[in-house]
Amino acid sequence: MTKKIIGMGNAVLDILTKVENNFIDENNLSKGTMAIVSKDESQKILEKIEMIKTDSGGSVANTISTISLLGLDASFCGKVMNDELGNDFENKMTESGTNFLCDKSNSGLPTARCIVFVTPDGERTMQTFLGASTTLSASDITEEYFKDQDYLLIEGYLWSSETAREAITKAVNFCKQFNVKIIFSLSDPNLVKSLKRDFLRFINEDVDVLIGNEDEFESLLDFNIQKTKITENLNLDIAVITKGSEGADFIRQNELTEVKGTKVDSVIDTTGAGDMFAAGFIFKYINGYDPKESVEFANKLASLIIQKFGARADSEMLNKIV
Repeated sequence: MTKKIIGMGNAVLDILTKVENNFIDENNLSKGTMAIVSKDESQKILEKIEMIKTDSGGSVANTISTISLLGLDASFCGKVMNDELGNDFENKMTESGTNFLCDKSNSGLPTARCIVFVTPDGERTMQTFLGASTTLSASDITEEYFKDQDYLLIEGYLWSSETAREAITKAVNFCKQFNVKIIFSLSDPNLVKSLKRDFLRFINEDVDVLIGNEDEFESLLDFNIQKTKITENLNLDIAVITKGSEGADFIRQNELTEVKGTKVDSVIDTTGAGDMFAAGFIFKYINGYDPKESVEFANKLASLIIQKFGARADSEMLNKIV
């Protein structure tokens, strides 16, 4: 039977543009980072750029849409407004075959957007207005969403919203009721540092699969415990630590396995590499593949996304790997 997965995350319309390095300096952007800005700041810089493309974004949204394209029954719950960007976001999700679950709001903050500035070296700098994505709340979560699911994927970014935390609590309770396993993506090392106690409690009590990069795991654990003891100490089925071009490690039953990365000759845009890794790993892992095979597939998928513009996979790209 085909496995089913639902993702909860920020619903952000990605707006991709190419700029020169001097544009980054002239607009007081910090190269290679992501900054949260106000609606007015976002609108001001939006008027200065030429859009290459738009796509429905957000970490979990990127991962879930790719999992759907790979052939799994996948759903997404995130908040957008009933405006032009919100309708664009929903349409892009459904085009990938993803079930879009949450109702759009008719008032309040407009749909979130992330402007992605890609410089000639392939580095991406992001400026994000979170807008309506921060208004996800417990009222958006219903029991019906979880009755026939196998896994729930949650992103750490959601913890920046108090109402979203309440939505997560409600979702987790339904997961326990219906024996749905929980996958958690750490999202960002600074976020992990600021919410370390909350994250550790959540992971230990509720999470089955934990995914993050080296910086995120170090922020979470300070590596005061041996890597091989991570799953034991945090009560996990498996932990996956990504290492960029070097590949990834996974820990299961106190055993660490290193998996080499996939060689890439030319990097065009690193946007979405982590999201694609998560999609590849989750797709294989929840379908019963060995973790090593799952990580190898994830590395290949991540290597493909950084050789094209944008954070989203498409059928043409996936045909190169499946």
